[in-house]
Amino acid sequence: MQMLLFGAATTLALAMLLSLFRVLRGPTVFDRLTGLGLIGTKTVVLLVVLGFLTGRVDIFVDITLSYTLISVIGSLILAKYFEQKGSEEL
Repeated sequence: MQMLLFGAATTLALAMLLSLFRVLRGPTVFDRLTGLGLIGTKTVVLLVVLGFLTGRVDIFVDITLSYTLISVIGSLILAKYFEQKGSEEL
């Protein structure tokens, strides 16, 4: 079971690196925001997997909920900023 969880954590970390490539090289701002959302989602799942690996799921779920709240609010703020910035250019 430990090897399966370790493999899942490694796969998630690799997927996060691929999403980071989209954030850094995205042709548009919306591609970059999508990449940030992907990284946030994968981070949440990775934290829960790490909780199972360490045997302290209760603590990692609390951390995950806090991170999710911060990630969602940050994404909304960035989307609102770029929406206003785009409407001023028209």
